[in-house]
Amino acid sequence: MASRPILSIFARRHAAFTTVVRASVSRNEQCRLFQTSAMAQSNSTQREKGERLTSKFIDQVKKEQNLNAKEPTSVIQVDALPVTTTVEDIRKLAREALPDGDKAIREVVFVRNEYFEFDGRCVISMKSAEDAQRVLEYGNRRLIGGNMIRMSHINKLSDKIRSAVLYSVSDAQSAAGRSVMITGMPKLTEPQHLLGYLRSKNFFPADGSVDNIIKLKTRDQATVSKFLVKFESESEAWRAVRKFHNIEYLLAKHDTAFKLNASVVY
Repeated sequence: MASRPILSIFARRHAAFTTVVRASVSRNEQCRLFQTSAMAQSNSTQREKGERLTSKFIDQVKKEQNLNAKEPTSVIQVDALPVTTTVEDIRKLAREALPDGDKAIREVVFVRNEYFEFDGRCVISMKSAEDAQRVLEYGNRRLIGGNMIRMSHINKLSDKIRSAVLYSVSDAQSAAGRSVMITGMPKLTEPQHLLGYLRSKNFFPADGSVDNIIKLKTRDQATVSKFLVKFESESEAWRAVRKFHNIEYLLAKHDTAFKLNASVVY
């Protein structure tokens, strides 16, 4: 009979031990489930990030494919050019992309705003659509002056893109390449004043006429004037740039020096 209380006590202790063990297992199971859930959530987040990156890459590839799939024309527009770009930078791309080099270029037009400031775009007219496509495939997304340029085909070289001041009634040909923009003269300088200054340095605009010196529009806050001077030839334009760029123009009346800036316009 004495063994029954002992057995009863053992049973109660066993039941309590079993309850503790079950509680411990339950806690471990909860920890395991929590860790599994956290890992699943982390994996899901990483998967979503990966899917977004993949989608972004695919979209970029599609854009490139659309660019190349577009029907080629003989005219290319180049965007995101630095303000320091020269026509030589553009011709260099053609020389690197084509067997015949820049001989395949018909015309390069730098797009300018109402103040005759270069806005980072130029248009290249090529001899054929095949040449244009080769230049585009080679030059698109390349770096020029630290900028990644973008190239695309456009239908034609519109007259609206060309600067009207580069044309005149007497001369149907564009003066691009043989014109020089001179900036830095005193604000009140007029074309006839600049003509006299050029003559004193043995330089003459086309036909020796003041009509080929055009005062350009400047911003309201500008303190100096800006002129376009058309010369007879490109070589004469470059000679003028070498002479007048970065020199000081002395206004003797006020004993004031104005630093000039000269560049060939395309």
